[in-house]
Amino acid sequence: MTITTPAPLRVTRPERRLSLRTKALLISVLPILGLGVLLAALLTAQRRAEVGTISRSLSASVASVLASTLDVTDLTQVNVQLRAAVASPSVAFIDVQPAGEAPRYFFSDEPQTDWLLRAQLDAFLQAQPSGTHLEVPDTRAQAYRAAQAALEDTWGVGAPQSVTEHLQEAVARLSATEGQTQVYEVTQLDVYDTPAGRVLRLPGEAAPAGQPLFHLAIGVTLGSLNTALHRQLLLVLLACAVTAMIAALVAYWAVRRVVGVILAITEAAQQASLGQLDGPIQIRPGGRPDELGDLISAIERLRVSLHLALSRLRPGGRP
Repeated sequence: MTITTPAPLRVTRPERRLSLRTKALLISVLPILGLGVLLAALLTAQRRAEVGTISRSLSASVASVLASTLDVTDLTQVNVQLRAAVASPSVAFIDVQPAGEAPRYFFSDEPQTDWLLRAQLDAFLQAQPSGTHLEVPDTRAQAYRAAQAALEDTWGVGAPQSVTEHLQEAVARLSATEGQTQVYEVTQLDVYDTPAGRVLRLPGEAAPAGQPLFHLAIGVTLGSLNTALHRQLLLVLLACAVTAMIAALVAYWAVRRVVGVILAITEAAQQASLGQLDGPIQIRPGGRPDELGDLISAIERLRVSLHLALSRLRPGGRP
């Protein structure tokens, strides 16, 4: 009689999309990252609201002072007042357009490029008459380069040395910020002379009964405040990223221990299913006084029981 030994069974493990370790890491890290994104969105919205409120308040304060004291018929007074106004922190430019034939006054915190910013403001107001948010690229260095080229074409090598040096210094100074976006919050209003005194009219409001004096546009830039708020936002994101990293490390350490035990138990069960019951499970349950330790002890008892039962069934085994 020929006894055929059956081929050993092979257990095919199904493919998993995500391992238990990966799932545990995602469960611990994703909520923290989601909280960080939510906080960043809330802080960004709050920052925009605060910047808008501060810029409107600052523009209204400057406008109130100028509207009550500015005399557009006195050129000397206009120059002194507007220069003092643009010297104030955060005030970028002031544009005064008197009614009638009086000349226009435009002053900015960069007097040498008033003409360029004024042209950008005119293009913005022509496209958006009631616009309040002006964003323009810094093209001052390009303008000075164009002036250099025009000077060389006109004068050649005989161009005045002082003018040439001035243009070169301006290009070198402004090249550092070339192409950067400059943001201004623009406030427009009209000033009327009424029997009760000067009255300010904001865009969209009805014109008061009186004589229009001038149109006023004030540009405010809150670069320092934006920088501080941006730094605060980065700190929040950095704190969330560090917290997520720490949580991932802790979760990896904890899950690694659990998954290691589960993999060992799985391997022992695989060996038992193939009839290999001689060796004990290579796990020390004494070090885990928890549910996994109980599971290891139960599987070890099951292995011993199966081994004894199979030993009795084999020829020569004990009854």
